[in-house]
Amino acid sequence: MSDSRQLIGMESRRQFYVAGFVGASIAYIFTVLAFTGSFNVLHWTVFAVVFFAVFFGFEKLIVWADATEPEQS
Repeated sequence: MSDSRQLIGMESRRQFYVAGFVGASIAYIFTVLAFTGSFNVLHWTVFAVVFFAVFFGFEKLIVWADATEPEQS
C-alpha cells in the first residue's frame, strides 16, 4: 500500500482534514481567548500552517510505515 488513497478514499481524507482543522481551530481560538482575552489572526494563520504540516507529515509517516511492514500470509 504505497499510496495513501488506498488506505482511505479521497473524500474521507478531505473530511478528516476539514474536521481536524475545525476542531483544532475552535480549541485554539477558545484557549487563546480564555488566556489572553484577544485574538490575533496572524497567530491563528501560523497555527493553521503548522497544523496542516504536522497533519500531512503524520499521514505520510503512516503510509511509509504501512509500506515497510512485511506482508502477513
